[in-house]
Amino acid sequence: MGVTARGMMTNSEVQTLAGRQLHDYDARKPGMAFAEPSFRVALDDAYRVQIETARLRALRGEAIAGYKIGCVSAAVRRQLGTEHAVFGHLFASEIRTSPSALSADEFCCLAIEGELALILDADIDDIAGLNENPARFVSTVFPVIELHHYIFRGPNPSAAEVVANNALQAGIVVPEARATAGTADPLDIRVTISDRVEETATVGPLETIHELASRLAVFGIKPKAGEILLTGSPLPLYPVGPGDDIRVECPGVASVAATVT
Repeated sequence: MGVTARGMMTNSEVQTLAGRQLHDYDARKPGMAFAEPSFRVALDDAYRVQIETARLRALRGEAIAGYKIGCVSAAVRRQLGTEHAVFGHLFASEIRTSPSALSADEFCCLAIEGELALILDADIDDIAGLNENPARFVSTVFPVIELHHYIFRGPNPSAAEVVANNALQAGIVVPEARATAGTADPLDIRVTISDRVEETATVGPLETIHELASRLAVFGIKPKAGEILLTGSPLPLYPVGPGDDIRVECPGVASVAATVT
């Protein structure tokens, strides 16, 4: 299964692949189709597969909690084999509260990012207005640990594999108290992993939401009030394993912590 002679998957093919993707995800073996030597999927079709897989998850009772933008930095794009930012879905069933104990067995090659999340105060139904004044759409900004199934089955990392696998999304860890930051100013985000990683980057929490909303709009998706948006990180993905203590901080706002067992 993959692209047809027309270079585009039929709706039936998208539905079949989405069902397979969901089965593999549940088995903690995401994206097994990409291990097949003849398998190919175009980027637009990969988004269709992601959206259909999300629909199947929603049908079985997993509420969509929001969306993420990923691959916003040159470092992560090189790491994941894509030239552009991508989006993915967040699910309420995969939101954990800090401090969180993460079993490595629950994930396929667990990796984390530290980044800022925001909660929408209004539906994004005006893309132009969002570009002019993004702060009016946002009620809360706070740090999170984003969790990933960091695995590639294809011969090389590709944007299509990232997208079809829901931008590698496997959940988030949020602060127990979601204190908010001022939304207009750049903020520091600091990632510490045991005694081997300590990195800080300065980010504008609203800089990527116009691009995220615009990309979602191409597929008819409109983020709604109360949903969470992950704004991406200039720092890389960090593989983690048993014994790692993870902390992501936004000084003066909040911190979030997790331990891998």
